[in-house]
Amino acid sequence: MDLFTLDLMLPDRKLYKGPATQILVPGEEGNLEILTHHMSIIAKLRQGKIRVSVHNEPELVFEIEGGYLEMVDNHCVILASGQTSSVVG
Repeated sequence: MDLFTLDLMLPDRKLYKGPATQILVPGEEGNLEILTHHMSIIAKLRQGKIRVSVHNEPELVFEIEGGYLEMVDNHCVILASGQTSSVVG
């Protein structure tokens, strides 16, 4: 399965940097699913959970208060604010 690169950051630290096969994010106008070769997009995020999947590894879940997502050329950057928790599922 194809992978893309994900950088998930808070203003003061990185939460995750590495490969992903899928991420689900709470977009301001509804949930977004990002897969490999997704079209270029910039989106505002609302409070909710970011779910990161990498092949058969346990899903990573991050609770955020908001932020922004940019996906360009198989590289996704999420600048999040106010992480309240993270869970390995």
